Parts: sequence; C-alpha cells; structure tokens
Amino acid sequence: MYTVKKAELFKTAYLPNQLVNDQRNSIAFVGRSNVGKSSLMNVLINTKIAKVSSTPGKTRSINYFLVNERDYFVDLPGYGYAKRSESELRKWEKLMTEYFSTAERLSMLFTLIDSRHSLIKADFIFLEWILQFHIPIAVILTKTDKLSQQKIQESVRETRERIQPYGDFELFPVSSTKRKGIKELMSFIGAVLK
Repeated sequence: MYTVKKAELFKTAYLPNQLVNDQRNSIAFVGRSNVGKSSLMNVLINTKIAKVSSTPGKTRSINYFLVNERDYFVDLPGYGYAKRSESELRKWEKLMTEYFSTAERLSMLFTLIDSRHSLIKADFIFLEWILQFHIPIAVILTKTDKLSQQKIQESVRETRERIQPYGDFELFPVSSTKRKGIKELMSFIGAVLK
C-alpha cells in the first residue's frame, strides 16, 4: 500500500505558463464543485493541506502537492459550477486543456462523483471532453458514509452502468470522514505510481 510520509504544497498554477512539467509521476483529482475533493485529498495525504470550503467552486487554480518528495497529487479546479462568468469558464478550459495536453507523467485521473446523487449533464460533458486526451481514468464515489450499505451498492451499480459507454473504469466508493475505502484506494494509487 502507498504510504504518505511527507506532503507539501509545491506549486499553485493559475495560468498555463505556471504549470509544472518535470519528470515526477503524478495523479490528479477532479470533480464537480462540492463533491468532497479537498476533504478526500486531506485524508489521502494525511494532513490538512488542501483547503476545504463551504463555498462551491472555490478551487480556481491547479495545486501540486509534492508527496514523499517523489510524486505529485494534483488538485484540479471543479467543473460544472454554474455561477462562474463566461470569461472564468474560458480561463478554466484553457488552463485544463493545457494541463491535460502537456501532463506527460500523469499516471491516473481520479474523477470524483457524489455517491448520493446520480450523474448529471456536467459529468457527462466532462467525460466526453476528457476522453480526447487519452488519459487513464478511475472513478471515486464520495460521501458514502451518508448512505446505507444497500444504497452504496445501488450507487456503484448505477454509476458503473451510466459510465460504461465512456470506458471500463475502476470504481472506488469512499468516505473521507469514516475513512472507508481509503485503504483500497491507496493500494491502487501505490500500483499506479510504481
């Protein structure tokens, strides 16, 4: 299993020319606003390093966390947040396009989906858009502590069925607060970053 011994914020990129492109391997995390991405990243890297906000769509930058002085865990800005202006959305797309086009050492993109809610249009738009970059994708279902075991299984089954046309992705149901599913996810991350 992958163990985090040390983690620090390495760089924050607001513009394409600020992106990091060195020889370190990386994994990245993306999801709709308010999906619990920062909470999950804090559990994975074992420290309160990613800012958790009650305001959806707060992450506007790409944040590189250097883990074990070896790998990057990359926190990407959320998609599908309606209250952004047109110019902000264009900036988001430009930054993300540049990131995905140039991230040669990106080993896996983890797409986060709230287990309590079915996929919405924004999720499908993102999946269709991201496939052009030919990046390996895995799906994380968050906030499972708010569901019964039966509802979690239903959520997993429904999500798997609905994303099937986009690919046969690994799927991890997790809870950041109860730390459920974290061990399995970390084992997978370890295998990915080998």
